[in-house]
Amino acid sequence: MNQMKIGSFIAARRKAHNFTQSQLAEKLGVTDKAVSKWETGKSMPDLSLFTSLCDLLEITLNELLLGDFILEENLKEKSNQVLLEVITSWLGKDRWDLRTEYDNKDLVLRLQNVKKVYNSENSLTKAVNDISLEIHKGSFLGIMGASGSGKSTLLNMIATIDKATSGTIEISGQNIAEISEKDLAAFRREHLGFIFQEYNLLDTLTIYENIALALTIKKFPKESVKRKILAIADKLEIADVLDKFPYEVSGGQRQRCACARAIAVNPSLILADEPTGALDSHSAKQLLEILLMFRSEFFATILMVTHDAFSASYCDKILFMQDGEIKEVLERGQENRHTFFANILDVMARLTERGGYVY
Repeated sequence: MNQMKIGSFIAARRKAHNFTQSQLAEKLGVTDKAVSKWETGKSMPDLSLFTSLCDLLEITLNELLLGDFILEENLKEKSNQVLLEVITSWLGKDRWDLRTEYDNKDLVLRLQNVKKVYNSENSLTKAVNDISLEIHKGSFLGIMGASGSGKSTLLNMIATIDKATSGTIEISGQNIAEISEKDLAAFRREHLGFIFQEYNLLDTLTIYENIALALTIKKFPKESVKRKILAIADKLEIADVLDKFPYEVSGGQRQRCACARAIAVNPSLILADEPTGALDSHSAKQLLEILLMFRSEFFATILMVTHDAFSASYCDKILFMQDGEIKEVLERGQENRHTFFANILDVMARLTERGGYVY
């Protein structure tokens, strides 16, 4: 979609109805600045405003997204054009050929025959059953599964929050079962970065201080902290909210702060637990693009747990869990994200039909 063209069309229709920017903003319950950004192509109206905006400007949704009037005889052709552009924008353009292929095959994570069994008085539950996998540096691995599939239990064991009943988990060559309880916290600080669905920021600290805390705990050189935070904040477009508290910024900005905190300490492995779960579609896409940027610019290794096919389509490889086991593995290879997304949906449908579980 051409945001500049859409913006010019919004401006033209507003003027045709003799609305000022302030009047249109008031009718839609937004700021004058928001309308100005739409009309200059700097941003798009929120999805929730599309219907009201179209009604006020007396245009169709197709016309809004095309940025022009559609003649009746061209309706089908133009509508298909708009739909294709929307899908392309939603999924992202064919970018697989831009992904970096890494020669460095250092092993970051290895699981060998990992099991997690819960014993109760009358039953024995295998939450995770004999899972083995490897993740190399620079990989972006996704784990998908319905509620109760064992994916969160598996993530908790990798995060050293829970312990495996049997099997081996190695992070950067270190068997985590051999690390003493006293040293586990230091190991997490050194090797793991976390991105949670609910952000897990400290409300009493500013955005800047939340990021700085992670660096301070890791004993990052004091004179370098500010420079590093400003550099990362600029890349994540949160530099203008660093002095604000988490409750003063949007959910997307809070999650980008969590991302900044995770990558700032240069972890061996970033663990993302349903990171887009609390975000709107625009913020979710922003976050996923950030994870790709971490991979390409910081050579980050990412393990993401998700139930969302759109989020999963950003990964290189997907493990599908069911009943504590990996039932299917899907690799992206040289496919574009459109095709990979469709393949993910096919596997989800097949597993749902086979097991009766809904993602």
